[in-house]
Amino acid sequence: MFTVADARRCAVDLFMQSAILKTQPRSSLTLDADVLLQHFLNKPRAWLFAHDDADISPIREAFYAAAERRCTGLPIAYITGEKDFWGLPFHVSPDVLIPKPDTELLVERSLTVIREKTAALRQDQTLFILDPCTGSGCVAISILHTLEAEGIRNLCCIAADISPAALAIARLNAERLLSAETQTRLHIIEGDMRALPETIARFQKLLRLGTTPFPKGADRTSSPPLSAENLRFDLIAANPPYVPSALTQELLKDGRNEPALALDGGSDGLDFIRILTNNTRTVLNRNGVLLSEVGEYHAQAARRLFETAGFSDIRIHQDLAGQDRLIEGEHDGRKS
Repeated sequence: MFTVADARRCAVDLFMQSAILKTQPRSSLTLDADVLLQHFLNKPRAWLFAHDDADISPIREAFYAAAERRCTGLPIAYITGEKDFWGLPFHVSPDVLIPKPDTELLVERSLTVIREKTAALRQDQTLFILDPCTGSGCVAISILHTLEAEGIRNLCCIAADISPAALAIARLNAERLLSAETQTRLHIIEGDMRALPETIARFQKLLRLGTTPFPKGADRTSSPPLSAENLRFDLIAANPPYVPSALTQELLKDGRNEPALALDGGSDGLDFIRILTNNTRTVLNRNGVLLSEVGEYHAQAARRLFETAGFSDIRIHQDLAGQDRLIEGEHDGRKS
């Protein structure tokens, strides 16, 4: 017989022998074991505590194999294929970053901006949102899911990424987590943030040709009207690569296997913040807002980039740990 208690003990002992995991607190290792058990048993953690002596022999081999994978440093989310974010179960793989709790601040502030702007819109007007580094789609999908519940529907969101593999994950999450109607408000496209105007121009061409990519199963007739002429954004919500290159390489030594493409922000971590602040001036509506997640180690330098690019009402928002994590700026929308 192989019980819940046996599985927990077996996994923790295995983790403590791992060169990568052994320095972590035992409580953290036990939590990892429990998350794996929850995944294979499809039971809440409270069930595990209440059924310590339950025989789970049928999952023994799969559970042990997963624990061994965890010993290499591979995150639990990549093993289970799922990570909760904003109360939603997002599918993840090593093709995308695992959604982090800090990024919920980006969603929270985006929702505040959207609510304020939609309150001032006429019924026939549409708010346009851009998520230029969408990855798993967690930011755009969380925003749309929340607004659907609030009855806010006069908006359209474009989510772009340079990685086709990441876009496949984003599309899957949209299909799993959004209603068919809300999916029509989300356009997931391949695009390079380093050439943002060109990406938008390509999307505008799709609009003119009538070949705009809609999610699988979505009803085109209920989508907000788009045209090549009105495609400017009221909000750009970005979680770009912002980790300095040297730190990226150091972080990836722990076997986490996250894509360097989505982490590495250049020597000072600001390469993509520079691109954002420079390129978004050409695609924002008047009084449009740019939100960008940043590292606490270069938030003030990022703020100066916002200032140089002509943004006003610049604010830095702190995460739950009190670290500078999000920069917000408003632009008059004039091309520079």
